[in-house]
Amino acid sequence: VESRGLMATPPLPPLLLLLLLLPHAHHRLALRSVLATQRAQDSPAVHLINGLGQEPIQVLTFDLTRLVKASSSFELRTWDSEGVIFYGDTSPKDDWFMLGLRDGRPEIQMHNPWAQLTVGAGPRLDDGSWHQVHVKIRGDSVLLEVDGEEVLRLSQVSGTLHNKPQPVMKLAVGGLLFPPSSLRLPLVPALDGCLRRGSWLDPQAQISASAHASRRSCDVELQPGIFFPPGTHAEFSLQGEDSSASFCLDGLWAQGQKLDMDKALNRSQDIWTHSCPSSPGNGTDTSH
Repeated sequence: VESRGLMATPPLPPLLLLLLLLPHAHHRLALRSVLATQRAQDSPAVHLINGLGQEPIQVLTFDLTRLVKASSSFELRTWDSEGVIFYGDTSPKDDWFMLGLRDGRPEIQMHNPWAQLTVGAGPRLDDGSWHQVHVKIRGDSVLLEVDGEEVLRLSQVSGTLHNKPQPVMKLAVGGLLFPPSSLRLPLVPALDGCLRRGSWLDPQAQISASAHASRRSCDVELQPGIFFPPGTHAEFSLQGEDSSASFCLDGLWAQGQKLDMDKALNRSQDIWTHSCPSSPGNGTDTSH
C-alpha cells in the first residue's frame, strides 16, 4: 500500500527539486523569489499612465441597484510617491471618493452628504514592491487594508449604496473624472506605477467599461532607477557643422545630484552610458 501511495504521488517539478537541494539558508530566499516571479507572470500588469495625459486608463460603470459586493482589491507597484490609484462617484459635485498616494502613503478623500474628509494612513507603498490593497464598504464604514492588515477604518462616512440618489456609479482607474483642483486637497493625478489583479466592486452590476491603451509596459522585474522623480532633468550636447549634427547626453541630474554616465551600469544593448566626447575644434557645442 505504501509503495502504491508513493507511485501515485506526482513527481516534484525539476525547479522545486533543485531548490530542495540548496542550502537551507538560501532555500527560502530562492523559493520566495521563484514564486514571486511566477505569480507576477500569471497576471499581466497594466501601467497607470495611458500616455494621453492625466486621464484614467479605464472607466467602469455600475448599476448600484444590482450591487451585491461593495469592495475593490488590486496589487500595486510603484516608485512614484504621488498620484491617483482610483476614483469613484455617483455625482462629481456631491458624492465622490478617491484613493491615491501622497508622500508614498495611501490617502483617501471623500465628499458626500455624510462626510467631507481627507485622511492619510498606512505604510509607504513607493518602494518598488508589489502591495495588495483592499477597500471595503461595510454599512456606514470604509475600510482600507494593505498587505492583509487593516490600516484605516472610517465610520459614519457613507450611506447604503442602494439608497444613493443616483443609482449609477462611475469608477475610474488611474485618474479622475473632474479637474484635480476639485479635490479637497489637490495632488498630481498621474501615478507612474503598475496595477494587476484588479477586482472592482461587483462584476454582475457592471454596465459598461471603456479603456485607453497604455503606451508603457510593466516589466516583471523592476530595478531602482527606472523611475525618475520630479525635478530630474538632462542636458544634451549638440555637436557638428551646419550641414550635419549629432546629439549626446551631456549630463543627467536626479534629486539635485549629477549622475556619472561613465560609471553607470549598462542594462540595455540599445543604450550607451558614456558621456559626450570632446568637441571637435571646428564644430559647435551647445548644451540644452
